[in-house]
Amino acid sequence: MSIKATGITFSDLFGVDQEKDNFLQSHQMFVSSANAWGALIKDLILALGIERAKRFLLRYGYQCGLHEAIMLKDMFNWENKKEWIMGGVTMHNLSGRASSVPIKTHIDPDKGEFDVEGFWHDSYEAKQYLEHFPPHSEAVCYFLEGYASGYCSTSFGKKIVFKEVECIGKGDSHCHFIGKTLDAWGDEISSDLVDYARADIGDELDRAHKRIEKQSEILKQGNILGNQLTEIVLQGKGLESIAQTLGRSLKCGIVFSNKYFETITEYGDVYDYSLKKIIENRNNLPSHDRHKVNALIENRKTIQLGSLESLEFTHYPLITPIIVQNNVYGYISIIKDSKEIEELEASFIERAANICALHILNEKTAIDTEQRMKGELLDELLLQPKIDENITNKLSLLGYNLAEPKYVFLFQLQNQQDDESLNEEKEFIINNLRKHSTAAHEQILVSHSFGRIQALVPESLLQAFKGSAISFGKTILEQFSSQFPSISLLIGISNICTNIQQIHVHYKQAKKALEISQINGQKQRVILFSDIGHISILLDARNPEELEAYADRILGDILEHDITKSTELIKTLYLYLNNDCNLHKTARSMNLSIGGMRYRLTNLKEKFHIDMTNYNTRREVQMALDIYLAFGKFDGTSEQV
Repeated sequence: MSIKATGITFSDLFGVDQEKDNFLQSHQMFVSSANAWGALIKDLILALGIERAKRFLLRYGYQCGLHEAIMLKDMFNWENKKEWIMGGVTMHNLSGRASSVPIKTHIDPDKGEFDVEGFWHDSYEAKQYLEHFPPHSEAVCYFLEGYASGYCSTSFGKKIVFKEVECIGKGDSHCHFIGKTLDAWGDEISSDLVDYARADIGDELDRAHKRIEKQSEILKQGNILGNQLTEIVLQGKGLESIAQTLGRSLKCGIVFSNKYFETITEYGDVYDYSLKKIIENRNNLPSHDRHKVNALIENRKTIQLGSLESLEFTHYPLITPIIVQNNVYGYISIIKDSKEIEELEASFIERAANICALHILNEKTAIDTEQRMKGELLDELLLQPKIDENITNKLSLLGYNLAEPKYVFLFQLQNQQDDESLNEEKEFIINNLRKHSTAAHEQILVSHSFGRIQALVPESLLQAFKGSAISFGKTILEQFSSQFPSISLLIGISNICTNIQQIHVHYKQAKKALEISQINGQKQRVILFSDIGHISILLDARNPEELEAYADRILGDILEHDITKSTELIKTLYLYLNNDCNLHKTARSMNLSIGGMRYRLTNLKEKFHIDMTNYNTRREVQMALDIYLAFGKFDGTSEQV
């Protein structure tokens, strides 16, 4: 009598004969608890890792399904081949593995068509996984997938692959499966998923053993490298030695970059590598590499980029940040010929980054201590009208030539933030000054407080720079503005100081120049005291705001008229006084007729009460024009500000 798959019961399947020691009719089988299986799954995952355990369970399930399909074929007189195939569903249900509920069963052995779909309710495998691990990122019913694939492939006569598309083991509400022929899946199924006979548990254990041996070797080499790098730091050697030791250990090129991505040292073959070039051109990189660069900068992740062909760089840099006190101070790049990341490389580069952080912290602490002491001496030097001999002696012992002519530079950061929030900006200016100092082999004294930086810049440094004090200040300003475009920097510069006893006077000069720059706003951001002219004498006696108010009282209405009406009355007054009040010379300078000049002077007298025939009026206008020139409200050539 033929039988349907749904008609099979326990009594049809099981019979026990103690003498013959058999179970499942003539086939020796055993029953195991779900908890025991859960313990096995846990141990497999912990010993092999989730990916290797997955492959083992898939293959084991496949073999179970294959053997049960063969056994069930001869145990029953199936109504047709489809019923034999559906017998796998019944075995799932009767064995307690899951309650298998198909919702679509398109099976046609004659045409070779197989397309089924359904749910595995109460999957023992998913439940046991969650007993020992948190939800996974993918489905975890590996045995059920393998069993269904093995059973149906054997009974259908063609390679069938089951895939779990939803699973309670990854947080879904149910376990949902789809089964199709391998051809029907196409590229959706990886070769790993269907290569059920590739290896056995012995292979996996052998791989695990080799992996443990490799990790042990990595740990051993990592400890050796760590000791070598630590010894470098203890001996006071620099980043060059760290790069050399790391490069020799990994047998590849090493590049250390600062926080602005500029190369500071390198070792080995680096093939014109430039992290700064990568960062500047990141929008031209492929999207996946662009996301990696953003992760490096924003999330401080270790990344490996692909071959940067768009930047004509055909190697694969592995990059990690150097973090000191929660701030990024630089980056280490390993220049690789292969895109494969070895555990050795990732481990070593991160360990080296930690050692570099320790080295930088030591250097930073030493430099901060030294610079704080020098800064305190500089502050005393600048702020005291009479210099204490002890201060000059201390600075001389530190190697400073106080007899050399020098300028006082004051750098003022214009921002609404508090002083603490400007640390990065101040550090950039100070490091830039020191960089120029190192390049010129000249010493420079720097201090900072409350958003302002003071510096004594020797004349010999400017000579090495091949520029003037103004051009040096503008170079610092341009470099700063390119790095911090939203922060305004103003620079005041004193006249040259040839006598250290007069340094306080020159500090006041730089301060006055800075005050003028603050009044000018963005018009003149670098001002030399000597460029202010004779107004500087008045600045010693009065506040700049009072001088500006004085000039506005005399010329403010005329300036406003020039701006709104596009006239040239301020320019007319300026050229008239410059030409010694000669009507004909002024008319020629302005390309006006004599009548036109007379009309303008009459207009100034009648409308603005400026009588240029009066000596006192001419003196006041001259003073007001000089103040406007000093404050940048009028440049002497343009029509208006």
